[in-house]
Amino acid sequence: DVAKLILGAIEISSRSVRFCVADVGSTSSARLTERFHTIKARPENLERLTAILMAEAEAAREMGVERLEVTAGADLRGTRLAQQLDRVCQSVGARRLRIPSVREESAAVFAGVTVPDLEHQGERVAVALVGERHVSIAVGKGGSVPQWMATRPIGSVAMTDKARFSDPPRPAQLDAAISAATRQITTLMPPDFNRLLVAGQTPAVVERLCGSRFDADGARRGIDSILGLNAHDVSAWFGSPVGLSRLLPATLIAHAALAGGLDAEVEPVAWEPVAGRRWQEHVAAGSREQV
Repeated sequence: DVAKLILGAIEISSRSVRFCVADVGSTSSARLTERFHTIKARPENLERLTAILMAEAEAAREMGVERLEVTAGADLRGTRLAQQLDRVCQSVGARRLRIPSVREESAAVFAGVTVPDLEHQGERVAVALVGERHVSIAVGKGGSVPQWMATRPIGSVAMTDKARFSDPPRPAQLDAAISAATRQITTLMPPDFNRLLVAGQTPAVVERLCGSRFDADGARRGIDSILGLNAHDVSAWFGSPVGLSRLLPATLIAHAALAGGLDAEVEPVAWEPVAGRRWQEHVAAGSREQV
């Protein structure tokens, strides 16, 4: 069994730093705090990134965090900035900077979504993550190691940059992006599954716009409902950071592509990254013991 722990994470992405603390048990977790800092992971921002890491590491200690993990996106792999941030992590008493592979992240999302879902434990499910650079998909029995994984480069940031969305995006830009993203997903050939669960940074917003379970047409209705709204409008409407709000059109497009490309209804779900990584370690260890 997984002992109950207070765990913390600092996640450095290309456009933000997220600090999260959760109380994690064997099949449940409770988020204690979450903060976003809007900052780009660039060498010229090292001083500010260092200040954020120092402040959040201190906050973690004050909250009684027993393990603090700092991760960075794959675009920092092998860079001098990653080396410098790794030294900062060690100086503030955190574990060394980790840059998870897409497969590691996908497995952690699968665990984070399916381990606490006791009602559907053992059911064959597909779990997708709409990340910044990729959409990753894992298929397997809930609560176990996924049997199949794949990724496509249609994450919210990648899509926003490639499509060069205006703010707000124009209808023609959205149509082109939906077609391109759906073609990417259609090339996947996953094994059979019963449910398609999709995690992201704003699942509550997606559910509010599209519903708790929806097909490609439902996703399109959600996209149409924010036509003409810029990032500041969306931020004011939903109370989300402007940086995340700017990515909402691409996030909805990814959901539409998953629904259309896999011919399945999408269920937006929340997941706790801190707990997901912990549960993934436990599930993987149990799988190795059975071999």
